[in-house]
Amino acid sequence: MPPASAKQPPILAPTGRYWPALDGLRGLAVLAVMLFHAQVPQVVGGFAGVDIFFVLSGFLITSQLMQELHQSGHIRWGRFFMRRLLRLQPALLLLLLTYILGWIAGWIPGPGSTVTRDVSIVLLAMTHWARALDWYPPDYLGHAWSLGIEEQFYLLWALLLAAMGRYATRRWSVLALALAGTLAGMLWMLWLHTAGAKPVRLYNGLDTRAMALLCGCALASWLHTRRPERLDNVPLPSHLVSHSRAVSYTGMMALALLLLGMSSLEWHNSLMFPWGYMAIAVTATLLVWSLVLAPSGLCSAILAWPPLVAVGKISYGLYLWHYPLFRVAEAKALEADIPVAYAMGLASGLAAMAAWVSFVAVELPLRKRLAWRYRHTA
Repeated sequence: MPPASAKQPPILAPTGRYWPALDGLRGLAVLAVMLFHAQVPQVVGGFAGVDIFFVLSGFLITSQLMQELHQSGHIRWGRFFMRRLLRLQPALLLLLLTYILGWIAGWIPGPGSTVTRDVSIVLLAMTHWARALDWYPPDYLGHAWSLGIEEQFYLLWALLLAAMGRYATRRWSVLALALAGTLAGMLWMLWLHTAGAKPVRLYNGLDTRAMALLCGCALASWLHTRRPERLDNVPLPSHLVSHSRAVSYTGMMALALLLLGMSSLEWHNSLMFPWGYMAIAVTATLLVWSLVLAPSGLCSAILAWPPLVAVGKISYGLYLWHYPLFRVAEAKALEADIPVAYAMGLASGLAAMAAWVSFVAVELPLRKRLAWRYRHTA
């Protein structure tokens, strides 16, 4: 069952603008993924949350890179790499340490060699290829597939823009690159599907799933070219704050379509490759677009609901912890002959507690430290 991804603390533009609705969208996505992995029949399409995370990640990373390009004319790839590493790896290392301790305690089955191999694959950000190519895919850590895709994409995309240098600051150049990559990814997935590739290969490969990330990249580059005031940390003019009805209606329709997909789509259906996944990515991109352009609209108000925003802020930890806890809970429930639903409920509570501790003790302090260093070294 393909798990999904959640990543990064509160969503900030490079210059400081904060959209609570985007954190709320992340909260909605991670809840859908958790319900999907808990095998709730009404959320059979909850895997669509991963595409929302991909679009958000592409949007945020490209916003940061474009801001740096416009400010200095180049990208310091080494500093970008270290920022990503320090923001994401400590929380992951905490999970992996707990995973090893769980194996020692007898909660995780298998020999020590398997545990060592699984941890190594996750640390090398290769879980997605291990799953796609059926090369010793991790079991209880299988959810790291989407982390691997995002981490490898971050580095390749940043390296590409860094190599472009000042050419990347030219009008529409990054947008054209992102759109071309999206189209190429869609056609490549279609060709592989036509050639008989298995659904697990199409679902887990970086080459086939990067199109959702690139949709977010295209949106960010378009906004930086056409509507930079939406991303800058300056007061917006009144005519920009007053949202248009068309933008708000687009956001509501996109949100409704995503909710419908989460309740009805099947990840391995042949129509998903590539049309279904491309449709989800485009719909998620339209939703993010509407939230950024209409921050006072109805859709933004719905997704900025404080409890949903709070879930979004700890979504990275929820993603990291929920899947292995769900697997342990399911196995123990079957051994003890108790309803799996009860065990999943308990595992969800434990995942929320672990995610909160990770956010408060690991992610938030590091984020503040990185923000301080960014201000003093920019």
